Amino acid sequence: MRSSETIASATGYLLLKLANLASTRMEEALLPFRLRGRDLRVLAFVEDGELSQRDLCERTGLDRTTMVAVIDELERNGYVRRDRSPSDRRKQLITVTADGRTILSEALTAMRRTEDDFLAPLGEDDQRQLHRQLSLLYAAHDPRCHTDETPDPELLPSSGVGVAGTRHSEGPTRPTT
Repeated sequence: MRSSETIASATGYLLLKLANLASTRMEEALLPFRLRGRDLRVLAFVEDGELSQRDLCERTGLDRTTMVAVIDELERNGYVRRDRSPSDRRKQLITVTADGRTILSEALTAMRRTEDDFLAPLGEDDQRQLHRQLSLLYAAHDPRCHTDETPDPELLPSSGVGVAGTRHSEGPTRPTT
């Protein structure tokens, strides 16, 4: 088998190509709302309740520099407000605005429609199975992962491989986000 055939038939390669296609389609769907995928992620977490920038970094997995840029953009668009914490003046609290709630609702609808279109070649049962399997893989390789399908850590296969391929002696930790 030629090297190009080996790559093209690798599951990891297919996952990367599909992730790129899905990302491109999601980003296009979010353009009318002046949002990118990472903006939508942050806005969704802020909509759940007032959070500090540090909390948002931990929950979304974005680094501090990226988070500042995202919040700057969301604030510029009028979707969030940044205020000093009354109890700790060093802390910035991020709150969603009424416009932010409206845009979030509309953007989530567009995201779901885009996802439905993207997954349309699969039947409903296959879509549920794909979601379940991807959730299991995500939880097995990133202990911070939490999805609606995240299993109890004791139920995960004990491959001994953790995040970024590092070995660990204990089972996976309970997801925090």
